[in-house]
Amino acid sequence: MDNPHYRVARLLDVQPETEDTSSYLFVLEDGGDFQFSPGQFNMLGLPGTEEAAISFSSLAVAGSGRFTHTIRRVGNVTKLIGELEIGQRVMVRGPFGHGWPIEQAVGCDVLLVAGGLGLAPLRPFLLYMLENRGQIRNLVLIFGARTPDDMIFQKDLARWQEQDEVSTIYCVDHLTRESNLRLRTGLVTRFMDGLDLDPRNTLACICGPEIMMRFVARNLALQGYRQDRIYLSMERRMRCGTAHCGHCQIGAKFVCQDGPVFSYPDIARFADTAL
Repeated sequence: MDNPHYRVARLLDVQPETEDTSSYLFVLEDGGDFQFSPGQFNMLGLPGTEEAAISFSSLAVAGSGRFTHTIRRVGNVTKLIGELEIGQRVMVRGPFGHGWPIEQAVGCDVLLVAGGLGLAPLRPFLLYMLENRGQIRNLVLIFGARTPDDMIFQKDLARWQEQDEVSTIYCVDHLTRESNLRLRTGLVTRFMDGLDLDPRNTLACICGPEIMMRFVARNLALQGYRQDRIYLSMERRMRCGTAHCGHCQIGAKFVCQDGPVFSYPDIARFADTAL
């Protein structure tokens, strides 16, 4: 349920992912439970600053009050979070929004396509699918980044690449160095043909730059995938989390309230998207 009230969370751990991106593990100071779904987000802030909308990159653990956000240091709030030391605190509102349609995955093939930091909102969904692997059919992850150094969750990527439960395709625009991962060169759309999936019975979830999501969604539609089972996350448009500021409005929709996850037909019809 959306929670508009502030709570205080303490930083427990920081795991660097790339040169400008890290994963931050927090715990709520009040000791209360904190339940959220893959694809939802928090509003994070510090006293005297604005807030930033950040999706969860971890699964909720009942009774722990813990959650992880994977954050790129590009704005005022995210740069300040990046300067936090272990034990320091942030202000939290959330969780907000509608997440990935987990219930629709039952009995279906599942395709996840991520670009760059877009893997962060998809990571908890993938972790959930792996924990409940018997509920779905084939599971495929396609992940692309600019270079090997821009690939987040490298330990996860290596582990998933060796698992039988998920088929993985990792690609980079430029292979600038050797990697312990098996990498292909090219955009994610180059590797979407010939997947062992049933287009009429596949749930496809996409997250990344809007231009990437546009070409991925259109590619899937041309291959016969059902458009009403293609979902995209539009999280980067959000600002207030409560549909009051209007910054995230797309047509008649507010990303923070009606999303951030939308079905492709529901969002592509609006002219102010790149979809």
